[in-house]
Amino acid sequence: MKRIILLVTLILFLVPAILLATEEGKLIIWADDTRAPIFKEIASSYTEETGIEVDVFEMTMDDITEQIVTASPAGEGPDFVVGAHDWVGRLVLNGSIAPIDLPEDIIEQFDPVTIDAMSYGGKLYGVPYSREGVALLYNKDLVPEPPQTWRELVNIAKELTDTSIPQYGFLVEYPYPYNCFPILSALGGYVFGKNPDGSFNLNDIGLDSVGMILGAELIDWLIEDGLMPEEVPWETMTGLLSEGHLGMVITGPWSVPIAEKGGVNVGVAPIPDICGQKPKPFVGVSGLMVNAYSPNKAIIQDFLLNHYITNEVMMKIFEMDPRPPAYLPTFELVKDDPVMNAFAESISNGISQPNVPEMSLVWNIWAEAMTMIGNQTMEPYEALEEADMKLEEIMKGNE
Repeated sequence: MKRIILLVTLILFLVPAILLATEEGKLIIWADDTRAPIFKEIASSYTEETGIEVDVFEMTMDDITEQIVTASPAGEGPDFVVGAHDWVGRLVLNGSIAPIDLPEDIIEQFDPVTIDAMSYGGKLYGVPYSREGVALLYNKDLVPEPPQTWRELVNIAKELTDTSIPQYGFLVEYPYPYNCFPILSALGGYVFGKNPDGSFNLNDIGLDSVGMILGAELIDWLIEDGLMPEEVPWETMTGLLSEGHLGMVITGPWSVPIAEKGGVNVGVAPIPDICGQKPKPFVGVSGLMVNAYSPNKAIIQDFLLNHYITNEVMMKIFEMDPRPPAYLPTFELVKDDPVMNAFAESISNGISQPNVPEMSLVWNIWAEAMTMIGNQTMEPYEALEEADMKLEEIMKGNE
């Protein structure tokens, strides 16, 4: 009986690997639950056109990034993974994904920020399909016209803020740094510097850069003046937004349906200039990456060039998961949507979120510093200098 149980267990363990194994002449795609249905439809049309079978397997994002590292060298990985650009650095360094060779005239049809995001060490490792970032979402009933400058934003915030309701004129999710990065970056703040070839210089940590500190001072002043709480969790922000008690917020397209469900008259605009400088939000990019161990390089190239990089497919992806398309010919077809266009305009001022593995060390250290600033425990320059030194020490210890 024990032998039977062991045999059944072994079979159940091996079946997923067998089903997911790369096979010459057939394509396999791994995608998460949001993208898998989209790529199943794309795969079906490719099979109809070419007769080449394409299987799409739904997996969690964590499983995709973990399993491709171990499964691919053993021939049990996919041909493609659908994922975020911040996977690129890690997957390149452990040899899981391969460079992608696209003609220059095709590369030029993508938003340059998305190509930069999917590149590492001067080589392209993913073909993007969407881009996302934050902008200024505002309630048109409270803020009929969006501010053009930071001073105007602060004045509107003063007029609308009444903590007894509670109502706020302006908020940003805080202390997590992603949403407030446009404020921190506008005057020159950065996380990692760049080398001449465009790669990130990990010896140049910018958490205590002058621009970062000045941006943190702007947030600190809002908190000191009572215009923003010392902490703004997601639940607080979305609650105030959907209830109509928030005039403006820096957030992404994921907040639009939440606001609209609450009956908010939504407007979206680029984040206003700060001292004449454009805020630079982080840009997140999604796309297709290629397994370095795939035996189907010729089919992969055909799939990419003759099927995936087309208006028809990119529009299908957009319709099923609305984000500004990275492929500019497709964006031209949807840019009349004022909300989509405003997010795209904001993103056009942005920079790709660093795709180096070391970024995983940054977030918590950076958030701790922003927490200290928010609760008035430390001044911005003190908190950010300490964060910079802490990150530098950890990175040296990991060398």
